[in-house]
Amino acid sequence: MYNFKKNLKADNKTLINLWSAELINRSAYMTGKFALPFFAKGLGANAALIGTISSISTITGIFLKPIIGGLGDKFSKRQLLIIANIIFSVTPILYLIIYEPYQLIIIRLFHGLSTAIYGPITLAVITSIYVNNRASYIGWFGTARTIGYLLGPITGGVILFYFQPKTLFIITGLISFLAFIPILTDRSYNLPNNNKNTNLKKEFTIFINKIIQLTKLRQIWIVGLIEWSFYAVFYSMKVFIPLYLVTSGHNTLIAGSFLTTSEIIHILLRPLGGISGDKLGYYPNIIFGLILLSIAMFFVSYTLNTSTLFIPAIFIGISEATVLPSAIALVSLHTNVNNIGTVMGIIGSLRNFGKVFGPIVIGILINIFSYKKVFQIIGLLNLGIILSIIFITTIFIFIKFNKDEKN
Repeated sequence: MYNFKKNLKADNKTLINLWSAELINRSAYMTGKFALPFFAKGLGANAALIGTISSISTITGIFLKPIIGGLGDKFSKRQLLIIANIIFSVTPILYLIIYEPYQLIIIRLFHGLSTAIYGPITLAVITSIYVNNRASYIGWFGTARTIGYLLGPITGGVILFYFQPKTLFIITGLISFLAFIPILTDRSYNLPNNNKNTNLKKEFTIFINKIIQLTKLRQIWIVGLIEWSFYAVFYSMKVFIPLYLVTSGHNTLIAGSFLTTSEIIHILLRPLGGISGDKLGYYPNIIFGLILLSIAMFFVSYTLNTSTLFIPAIFIGISEATVLPSAIALVSLHTNVNNIGTVMGIIGSLRNFGKVFGPIVIGILINIFSYKKVFQIIGLLNLGIILSIIFITTIFIFIKFNKDEKN
């Protein structure tokens, strides 16, 4: 069992520094992300284009996260985080020169490099440090991102209430510069490459073979399906529920408060969600969370009353807290520590595919149907994914049982 008091002094600096950098960058990033649909709509973008613009940054991660995870396993994680922070800080300034919706697609693709690096590398560091009770520690570290997700929408709602989106982007870039302080002051997870005669062709071949071998793990595909479905729904919600609320008569403060409410619940319950995953099982936690997410989508399609509007936000927050720590812990449980960065990259790619797929498809559907009808469709599709996960895991359990019987 992990002796927290004994290891607190050794682990405290890295944990706090990574947590602080995550908090700063995610807060700034999510403030800008909240403003993005309104900015794009002001430039004349329709719902389909807004969905594309909002999600396109994650395409970068689909292709690069496995590579970045592999680089993190081989070279310096610290240097990769510094590169990511430069992109976090500089990219928001580029929004000042945007005057056409299509230009946002280019900027967003570049901005995606920052999260493509940050996600797998920070998770690789945390899961390497905390070998035991990983879901619990991932849950605690995840509170930094959650607080950022909490602060971002409400901060964005307040700023947009008084200022134009371009002013907001300047502020987010300046905030991200503060994250250099915790990153540059910590060298404990810096793993320099001491082999100056590295054969790049050989290393690339080894890396490709590693990915091929890792993708044979069924847990990677199960968790990939879980995260794909969750983020397809979750990111669609983040893009279109604020627009839905504003077009229905609410102001940006209410729209931001909806997303912030879900993150408040998430941050309060995420450590508990991690603990329940370790104690009760990862699969039950995940299924329970996905069911709540479907219920939330149905609920939001039937209510615009301010007194009941935040009930689905609460369900969404509980869903995040139960699904995400258990999904990450499930795949790390079956992964060698030397491959953890690569595995997190593969999972991140599948997750990012959901982030892209969801908003684009939902944006197209909103151009055809009403917001309410589309939210109901999302809930039904998510229930279908839940049944698929149960079916796939049942087959794997049956196959394993038959093998054990034969042996």
